[in-house]
Amino acid sequence: MGESSANSAASPPSPQRRFIQVCQYRSCQRFHSADVLAALKQHAHADLMVSASSCLGQCGSGPTVRVAPDNVWYCRVRPRDVDEILEQHIHQGKPVKRLLHPRFHPDYSRLMARLADQQDITSESP
Repeated sequence: MGESSANSAASPPSPQRRFIQVCQYRSCQRFHSADVLAALKQHAHADLMVSASSCLGQCGSGPTVRVAPDNVWYCRVRPRDVDEILEQHIHQGKPVKRLLHPRFHPDYSRLMARLADQQDITSESP
């Protein structure tokens, strides 16, 4: 028992847990949101939870994908965008600028500053 405690103390901190929602309402489904959801679910793990969502209220710009707790909203996401979202946003902490929903992210620089602050807080916590 003492040995496992020593091993866990030496382990690096786990990455921030993220939750990804993919709208599955009618207008998003017309643009293959089920395929986006399936592609993301292939990469789900303990720190990356992926789920279907009912309408996220952005019907004119779907498929809509929301990443929490970052509060990042992506629009017009296609299955081919999934690898880029995972690599750039989830692994590197940098949202994919070309997919950011302009209604939620009119000022990309403020978003980046907020995410940097969140990463600093996460890295400082024990």
